[in-house]
Amino acid sequence: MSLSLIKKWLGVGLLTLALQLSGALTASAQLDYYASRMMTRSLVWETFHNYGFSGMHYADSAGRAAFRLIYPGMMMGFYTLMNPTDYMEYWGDKAWSDGANKSEGTMHSSGNGVLVLTNVDGEKHVSWTGPRHPSEDVFPMIYDILNGPEANWGIRTVVPFRGIKTGLEMSNWYPGATPKSGDATAAEPYEIHNYDYHIYPPVQDAPEEIHITQTRFKHNIVMTRKIYAWSHQDFDDFIIVDVEFENRGDKQLNDTYFGFNNTLYVNSTGTSYRWGHEGGMIRYNRSGGLDDFFRFSGSPGFQPNSLSGLTAADFAGKHITYVYDGNTTNSFEEDTGDPFDSDLENPGGSFPASGDRPKGTPIAPEYAGFAPLAFRNSGSSHVFNANDLAQGYVDPKSDQVLGHWFRAHGLDNIDDPIGKGVGMAELYDIYTAPSMADPPAEGVVWSDQIYGPYDLAPGDKAKIVVAYVFGHAGDIEESNVDSRTGFARDQMSWAFGVGERGLNDDARKQVLAQGEKALLQNLSHAQFAYDSGFRIPNSPPDVDFQAGNNQDANIEISWTDAAEKAINPEYGTADVVAYRIYRSTFQEYGPWELVEEIPATSAGTYKYVDTNSLAGFRYIYNVRAVASPKQDWNEGSVTLADLPPKVREHLTVSGLEGGYSAPETKVNVPLRPKMASSTLSDNLERQVRVVPNPFSVTLDGQSYQGAESLRFVGLPHKCTIRIFSVSGDMVAIIRHDNPLLGETNWELKDRFLSGEVISGLYYFVVESEVQESMGKLSRGAFILHK
Repeated sequence: MSLSLIKKWLGVGLLTLALQLSGALTASAQLDYYASRMMTRSLVWETFHNYGFSGMHYADSAGRAAFRLIYPGMMMGFYTLMNPTDYMEYWGDKAWSDGANKSEGTMHSSGNGVLVLTNVDGEKHVSWTGPRHPSEDVFPMIYDILNGPEANWGIRTVVPFRGIKTGLEMSNWYPGATPKSGDATAAEPYEIHNYDYHIYPPVQDAPEEIHITQTRFKHNIVMTRKIYAWSHQDFDDFIIVDVEFENRGDKQLNDTYFGFNNTLYVNSTGTSYRWGHEGGMIRYNRSGGLDDFFRFSGSPGFQPNSLSGLTAADFAGKHITYVYDGNTTNSFEEDTGDPFDSDLENPGGSFPASGDRPKGTPIAPEYAGFAPLAFRNSGSSHVFNANDLAQGYVDPKSDQVLGHWFRAHGLDNIDDPIGKGVGMAELYDIYTAPSMADPPAEGVVWSDQIYGPYDLAPGDKAKIVVAYVFGHAGDIEESNVDSRTGFARDQMSWAFGVGERGLNDDARKQVLAQGEKALLQNLSHAQFAYDSGFRIPNSPPDVDFQAGNNQDANIEISWTDAAEKAINPEYGTADVVAYRIYRSTFQEYGPWELVEEIPATSAGTYKYVDTNSLAGFRYIYNVRAVASPKQDWNEGSVTLADLPPKVREHLTVSGLEGGYSAPETKVNVPLRPKMASSTLSDNLERQVRVVPNPFSVTLDGQSYQGAESLRFVGLPHKCTIRIFSVSGDMVAIIRHDNPLLGETNWELKDRFLSGEVISGLYYFVVESEVQESMGKLSRGAFILHK
């Protein structure tokens, strides 16, 4: 919405403005980001809070450790002191520099929230939970789970051996868990896991991961949000948000509207790569990144991407808001999709191995969307499923979904009316105004969707079920399907492949535009999941595998046959027939390469040795169980014929394959094979070597995937390494004491850890502290070129 229109509505309302600002400060002071939970089961990772927002609040540095619609999900930009406690303490971190952490994460939002608009006794009021700090009438609550349908749901899941705190509890609700109580401002949402290693979901009509939050607004309106996610490869490109509003007050609430505020953006990694990171947030201070196209299918004159082959008719009645990357005016290069070029990579946007992406790899290929799945009891679309129809929810008096947008011009310069201090009556009128035409050109906007009006008597409830959904062309390109598995390769494998094709600008844009079709396909999968009452074909169980290195400095993967003993309740029999081992040498989100398939033979323990893994290099692994193909499927009234075509094909032709999106399914911190200790090394009977030598970050083959780290190999298992400059100054001291290893790393830091060393010639002296060779020395030299 234009600034001039907001000014037109501004009017008086200064007292209201003062109250708003006061309330925002109060909410800010009370807000505790540690009281949030991170949803990581699907490819869409997000953070939820009982204050009713998701992600973070715009430009609030205290919240930048939160996930913000990260797709594909990854370990991004964490800050140890600010990190909520339900991710990094499970899986560890990559120990990257601050700048690298801030550059990598593919965030698609700077925070999202909910709107409640009331008009009681002539007083118009608007409440919000985000992306700005909550209005003064917003208060967190603790959901009464013992009296909810989820009372008997859940499994107590714990960190596996691959994590850093083995045995630490991850889910916080399951039968026997203690319900939350006490200060609601410090209470985390409930997190329920309907999954664990080597079993199928115990509750067949429930999602795999469930989060529940509760929030109270003015007039005692209570919002209960239930968020759902799956790792199933046909249902992992979205999360579903089930939102119930209840009038727990004593007043009739006529002409009440409910809405959603979103800040969709594609994406922070693309912006960082070309223009530099924004401190681990999306703050719009990189003007070159403000180049998205925004579309709302309910807007006057809506038209989709002209290159996708879709028409407005394909979007009829879907009410979907979405964004996709355009071409910035800040560069001579055509940059739709942010194609990677090492010559254009901003030093403030790089991270270890970022330069390994082929030239032309699209960094921002996603279509990011938001759409309703249900909000009424009858009609041609968006009708409640059987479970919700039985609850007696009040219908809106209109089937229209309103949509508005507000331009983000730059850091703290956004046209949203809340940020501009518009008064309450004016806010109500702005948000209930007719839908706006889409922006005519690229940019970045904040947007809303408004539902209503509702007339709610005391005790009445309304419900809106929505989905955050993503898609990219690799989801639907036939050439991206792996003929060995029948499944599409992951996003990063596809994106690297696009780069390797060497497409010109027009061809690249044509390919990327097919992401619009993928967006609608994935939305249809979300719609099916909801309509079916969350009865979807069971994906094979997660495999709990161990990963380490053997005596030959190769990575060794092992796991038991427990998954193949799991009984699939849909068929009453065990159906796991194989295991597939995938490897990535880039990051923990891919690209994934299938390196081995092993038949399930009830072997007790399986072992895979990656003989192609090289000491010092980074490797990430994922083991997926594979189920046999099926010729029938039904869950209640839902049958095989009702499944979306792609889901039906995977179930019946190739057989389902386990997921790779969730951290439970993979190695999250890259592994580096290491040289084992030996008698020769302990006795210093061979020369200690520095690898690589010479070292260079920029030259191929002279670093470990771009990491500023080198290895001393052939060491006694206990020794001291002293490093000197060519002038004889001591640069660093490294103490190695590990009875299993004959090597150690140096991260190119000086001995005071105050800075990185410079290019030049260096000498080293290794002094053995092993009994058999105590005091024996080994000397050498190496060259750094940075």
